[in-house]
Amino acid sequence: MWIPIHDDMVARQWRRLVWILKLGALRVAHGLLLARLRFEAWLPVFGKPSRRPRIMASASWTFPVYSQSFVQQEVLALARAGFPVRFVYARLGSRVELADTCEALWPLKRRVLLHAATGAADLARFRRRMPAQVEALTQLVATAAGMRPRDVERHEPFLQAFSYARAVEAWRPDYLHSYFFYEQTLFALVASQLLGIPRGVTCYADHMLQDYPLKLVRLHLQTCDVIVATSRRIRAELETLHGAPLHQLIVKPNSIDTSSFRVKDGWFRPAGKPLRVLSVSRIDPKKGIEYLIDAMRILTERGVPVEAHIVGAADSHSPESRAYETALRTRTAELGLAGAIHFAGRRTSREVRRFLDDAQVFVAPYVDLPNGDKDGIPTAVLEAMATGSAIVATDAGSICEIIDDGQQGLIVPQRDAQALATAVQRVTQPALATRLSSGAAARVRNEYDVASSEGVFHDLVCVAVEARRRTRLASKARR
Repeated sequence: MWIPIHDDMVARQWRRLVWILKLGALRVAHGLLLARLRFEAWLPVFGKPSRRPRIMASASWTFPVYSQSFVQQEVLALARAGFPVRFVYARLGSRVELADTCEALWPLKRRVLLHAATGAADLARFRRRMPAQVEALTQLVATAAGMRPRDVERHEPFLQAFSYARAVEAWRPDYLHSYFFYEQTLFALVASQLLGIPRGVTCYADHMLQDYPLKLVRLHLQTCDVIVATSRRIRAELETLHGAPLHQLIVKPNSIDTSSFRVKDGWFRPAGKPLRVLSVSRIDPKKGIEYLIDAMRILTERGVPVEAHIVGAADSHSPESRAYETALRTRTAELGLAGAIHFAGRRTSREVRRFLDDAQVFVAPYVDLPNGDKDGIPTAVLEAMATGSAIVATDAGSICEIIDDGQQGLIVPQRDAQALATAVQRVTQPALATRLSSGAAARVRNEYDVASSEGVFHDLVCVAVEARRRTRLASKARR
């Protein structure tokens, strides 16, 4: 008897076949990536092993990320100090997104395949091997998130964390480090709890945002062996969230390689040329660029010849950021400032330095947003200080920790375009500009250079690894 085969049945069978083939390819790719890490884990056996602990670090899904040079600097400093390092990512971006000073990080990157299907298989694998640990971990995360354990196990990043844990197991690092309180720090939590590896986190400003269901900031603060706060303000906020002092916490601001920046030969403005103002940042609401635009309008109305170059671009993955950039361009056109304000877009680190060399004033008009989002100590401001730029900044975030008003720059209130314009006009005075320039260049080299500021972090990592080793030895002795 002939049975008709409907088109929808063929389509379902075809989709199932494609899914099976895709799943098979994912598993093969996952296995190959893990095999590479296992091979690299054994390589030191045949050579001279490092005396420093192995470190696996991760920051976000994509590597490299243009706006994360501060992360790249910290990881690269670990490698240059002799720590064997692997920087883990899930999606490879363009190499042009990597800062010139961080090129040496490129060969240290390693991909981990993160997918819900392979994650579920890896969860099942760990559950067969260590059911009690997986149960305890799931309950720990569920309690911290206010969720049911079965709902946690349906959460895709939680499943992906078990694939990350397999990568950790393959390379056998002595220490895990992550950045921000998003997926990568959840991954490090899972791997650390399952495999008994110490871990740490570097904290910026996202701990105040309720923007991710498994953020678990308090749980991370309780379970991390090392916590790096990038400013004193962030330390105070973290300890308030924790409800007690955090003895494993250090304050270590972002740092830069100051040797790669040339200090200007004094402040000057060419005769007949407009005052050249520069702002470098991602185009985002917390950068307060609309107040710089309004300050430019005020300066123009005062008869001050001025032009501003805004270097940076909106986050292509953020509708809010893209809408903000559109609003800024519209505002510029409405004020008739299209000839005085130039949106230079995203530039390489070499190009940014040329902008810094050509500018007379660097402006950081940043603001604290109502949802708690704000800057810590911005790398762009540190780089401007390293060139000896005359800096005008707001009191947002942690900027006042690096700039004393009247010493390394001028500080003005947030969201005050009049004050911003007046401060920019003030730093056209050569004597004031020269004093601010020399003060900024000296402070960043004395306190925020990557060569001298990373040692305390490295020492704390070694202490955490040694403490965990002693705990394991004591546990074995008791058995």
